[in-house]
Amino acid sequence: MTDMVIEKPTTIIKVATEKLTPQLIIGILIVIAGFVLIPNIIGLGFMLIIFYFVNSSIEVVRIYPKYSEIKLAIIRPRWLILDASVESAEVDGKNLLLKINEEDKQLTRKIPLNALSAADSESVIKYYQSQANHNAKK
Repeated sequence: MTDMVIEKPTTIIKVATEKLTPQLIIGILIVIAGFVLIPNIIGLGFMLIIFYFVNSSIEVVRIYPKYSEIKLAIIRPRWLILDASVESAEVDGKNLLLKINEEDKQLTRKIPLNALSAADSESVIKYYQSQANHNAKK
């Protein structure tokens, strides 16, 4: 057997349920309208309801002791961001722009904050800005 250690994230931030609630309500209304008026749209309503549950289970940001992971959508890959590689974190409208140094290349990662609650987006911004300030002092 191998001696593999599985790290647990210190913080997990999910999509805010209040941002997804309109999607669920519209899905339910479409299903009801499908049964009453137009049966062809029932599938669309069920799709919206399924997407509500899928999107509500996405862990957008996972913060570990030495790195973080970002997953913006169910079909997109997870971005691994080392704390030591964060060079700057700036808020640009409704997005957080992270400049990271990955394999001696500077990359910009754009994280939309509108899917997160206000408290969660503030904590994400503060976390990455503190990492950038810590790395600038080195």
